[in-house]
Amino acid sequence: SIDRFEPTMHLAPVREHRLVGMMASAVRQGAVDTFDPEPLFVAHRQTMAAALLLEDRLLDALDALESAGIDCRVVKGAALAHLLGPADQRDFGDNDLLVRSDQLRAAVAALESAGAERKFAPLSARWEDRFAKSVTLRWHGTELDLHRTLAPGPFGLTVKSDETFAEPHSFSLAGRDLATLSSEHHLLHAAIHSSLGDITPRLGNVRDLALLMSRSDLDVDGVIATATAWQVGAPVSEAIVRAEQLAATAGALAQWAQHYRPSRRERSLLATYRSREGRFRRQSLASLRVLGWRDRVAFIRAVRPSDPVTLTP
Repeated sequence: SIDRFEPTMHLAPVREHRLVGMMASAVRQGAVDTFDPEPLFVAHRQTMAAALLLEDRLLDALDALESAGIDCRVVKGAALAHLLGPADQRDFGDNDLLVRSDQLRAAVAALESAGAERKFAPLSARWEDRFAKSVTLRWHGTELDLHRTLAPGPFGLTVKSDETFAEPHSFSLAGRDLATLSSEHHLLHAAIHSSLGDITPRLGNVRDLALLMSRSDLDVDGVIATATAWQVGAPVSEAIVRAEQLAATAGALAQWAQHYRPSRRERSLLATYRSREGRFRRQSLASLRVLGWRDRVAFIRAVRPSDPVTLTP
């Protein structure tokens, strides 16, 4: 925690952890002292201007996808900013959309027809269709991630992302109702991202999870059941224990996370996310352990020869 905000010391990490809006609010309310608030307030105006641009481009992307008959869900930054609120306390750096696995290629094509460009060349068409986490696009001055699953690596292959489309949920943006995830699926996604996305999770992401944990409409039993069915109990419980320090809750979800004991297999899978060096190869080898034999063959064929994957770790 910070009792006194020192711009030269704190502004950079506050930006990095996506906490500019929350810190600006704390300073304005007198909860945090500072001798010079202006650099923080300037940064806040900049992040909110970026968020407004992203929201405008998000609506354009949704229009293009709707015209192509693509069903999608807004996830992460834009959705959580408005669902958890206040929106001016949650900045984000890109837009994220979840599409059904079998519509990913059509979604990319629809956006490319509307002016999007790929940020990275695809590993292969087979890889994107069946095993990739997402496709990153440059979208009219912003970045847009089209996700086909909620997690990278082996845990992304056990998550049943298409289940998130079963029930309609929405949030309001610019007078429109935009489709998004349920509170339970948002929580699972936030936990997975906090645990598996970065080596050191952003505190803004931990805050998202803490706020989701505190929602009164949360179906705790549903969260636990889905985490079990998706085989993501290890990363989800790990993230919840971390976020509990902010949520200050002793509820059933926190108790489940505290008492969760990952299996040897789960610990082995988690280890593949803990270093950036050789991450793709280690996660590829681990992915083979969660796939059936036919899918293993398809997985190996989907990887280019320049990145060979064998069944021998």
